[in-house]
Amino acid sequence: MKKEITSFLLSAFCMIGLSQAQYVEDGLLFSQPDLGSTARFKAMGSANTSLGGDLSSITGNPAGLGFFNTSDAGLSFDYLNSQSKSSYYGTSTTGTKEKFSLSQGGAVFHMPVRSTVGRNTGWLNFNIGIGYTKTNDFNSTIDFIGENNTSSYTNFLAEAANDPSYEPAFGDWGYESYLLDYNESEGFYFPAASESTSNSQGNLDKRTGNQFQTNIAFGANYSNKLYVGASIGIAGFSYRKERRFDEIGFMKEEGEIAAINPGSDFLDPNHEAYDFVYADYELSSSSVQKTNGTGFNGTVGFIYKPDNMFQVGFSATSPTWYTVTDDYSMYFDSWMVDPETGDAFFEYVSDEELFYDEYKLRTPYRLNAGVSAIFTEGLITADVEYVDYASMRITTDYADVNTASDEDIANIYQSAVNFRLGGEYRLASDFLLRAGYNYRGNPYQDGLESTAQTISGGLGYRINNTYIDLTYLNQRSDMEYTPYQSIEYPSNTASIKNSRNNVFLTVGFKF
Repeated sequence: MKKEITSFLLSAFCMIGLSQAQYVEDGLLFSQPDLGSTARFKAMGSANTSLGGDLSSITGNPAGLGFFNTSDAGLSFDYLNSQSKSSYYGTSTTGTKEKFSLSQGGAVFHMPVRSTVGRNTGWLNFNIGIGYTKTNDFNSTIDFIGENNTSSYTNFLAEAANDPSYEPAFGDWGYESYLLDYNESEGFYFPAASESTSNSQGNLDKRTGNQFQTNIAFGANYSNKLYVGASIGIAGFSYRKERRFDEIGFMKEEGEIAAINPGSDFLDPNHEAYDFVYADYELSSSSVQKTNGTGFNGTVGFIYKPDNMFQVGFSATSPTWYTVTDDYSMYFDSWMVDPETGDAFFEYVSDEELFYDEYKLRTPYRLNAGVSAIFTEGLITADVEYVDYASMRITTDYADVNTASDEDIANIYQSAVNFRLGGEYRLASDFLLRAGYNYRGNPYQDGLESTAQTISGGLGYRINNTYIDLTYLNQRSDMEYTPYQSIEYPSNTASIKNSRNNVFLTVGFKF
């Protein structure tokens, strides 16, 4: 079960600006790639550190390439069905996203050592592989609505207007739209909208894009006992997030405003604001984030066979060094509405706030160890992976942002242990049955939790030099999503239950 706490990140995002917290949050997102693999290894929980002879070794443990005694090529396809069931102030909604895509493709070229033909000792082959794999699928939709009787988005706007550490645009939106009032004698902003009534709120969050990697790998076989390998990966990602938050509520009455600000413009019959006291309001806050990155990494590994039954493996993957570009825009609209006619008589449209940044991201290094037991009719395999999320680094052109990001990473993240288990059983000479389990550990410290569990199963068919593998994979996760942060009037979180269903198909042939 995966549980993400996003409220503290959103709070930091609003309080310390639009760059630092976003860097840190996105740094984790791009530091949690799935192991790119074929349908066969997807079915076995992606546990492949101590196994070989599969195209997954190109982006996994490259030592597995040494197991190939023929050349091999294949393609993998993926169908995604992502569902998010949300509950916000007792109202349930569902968001769905579907997509077909290419998941993996690659080829291994077998190059035996001619001097060892007919012998089983010494270096027997030096194989080369090249492959592409999708390591993360960002496609999802989070949609929720509810009646909030404890707070308003205008509470957040007021706190932003009163605190210079917030992005200034938030306070400007509130005041220029007349959703905030200013007490000039005491020097503070407060909501002209009422938080004591029920506010209709809705949030739509659409995320699209992929993370991917192309590897050139090398693997060698020594005496059918020791297999070694190395690879270089060219990684990248393309990520887009569109978010819109809407609220419908009521403006404060004259008595409520007079109690806070006796000299308010809302109480002056000659001021435009006087007409808004009795009104309803509607507001919409929107943002679009487009983030792209390219980088590189390297992996080395080995697999050792102490006997014909057991295999042990180890691989180490360096950090991925990304260069990232980030385009972010946000804008705000609001309307004053006559409660009797339902007609809007005042509209505020903000200027679009545009932000562009370039920065460097260094993801955590990853260490994998695995063991497999090979039987006559099948196998069992297990992996343990160590990832130190606290080793992430973000580098910008601003020393203060770099220092603050380093502090946030050290205070928020920790090392985590991931576990993968899989098995394969030969039902008949041409048919294989597979099952797997994948657990991703918690990268957060201090009580925050974010874990994920995946179950999978599949079938394989072998005929002559052709193979076909089909896998079903399900990942369930829970998320707590806070649409905005108000210190004095906190909003309830929306409870999101995510279910990602994937079907993978691999078709390949040996030559």
